[in-house]
Amino acid sequence: MVEILERGDIAFFYRPRVRSSDAEVAPPGVQRFFVVLMPADGPARRLRIGRKRLPDAVGQRFWACVERVGSLDHVLADQLASEHYTTKTRGARYQPAAQAVAQGSYALVRHDDHCHLVYRAEHAEPVDDLPPDVRMAPAASYLILYRRVPHGRAMWTTTGSPAALDHEDAEIVLVSASDEPERELGIDILPPP
Repeated sequence: MVEILERGDIAFFYRPRVRSSDAEVAPPGVQRFFVVLMPADGPARRLRIGRKRLPDAVGQRFWACVERVGSLDHVLADQLASEHYTTKTRGARYQPAAQAVAQGSYALVRHDDHCHLVYRAEHAEPVDDLPPDVRMAPAASYLILYRRVPHGRAMWTTTGSPAALDHEDAEIVLVSASDEPERELGIDILPPP
């Protein structure tokens, strides 16, 4: 049995690697990769993906953390502006602003005894010099593992609710399940007109 728990818009961003303020060419690479979930009802959420990209091989699992929850302005506030700062050991540094990679639609879906985050990217942003680290499928399904409370032998479990994503610092694990979520789950990710 499949039940759609939440639908909304999804956006994918990466923040380029920090560099010296006087460097003319930016080093390739990703400082951080994050996903913003904007449900039709409820607060927006920013999820930082631990491996700085989404899992792509079936069964591959990556840790994620809910960094911010609230209005879209609040969720993106500290990411869309570049920043100059000084460190004692490395001197003047420059952190480029986050770059949008793609946007689309997502759904949180209960499938039997577990939940999936499924998405379909509908629009890819034109990004100059996109680092090769930034990889994401045009559509995907991720099984969501929640932190087990109280902790037992296993640290992660399928038992949980997407409501856990409404709390800052909540941790989950995304396990790649399919790059054809509509066929796998028998649903349409895009909301009906």
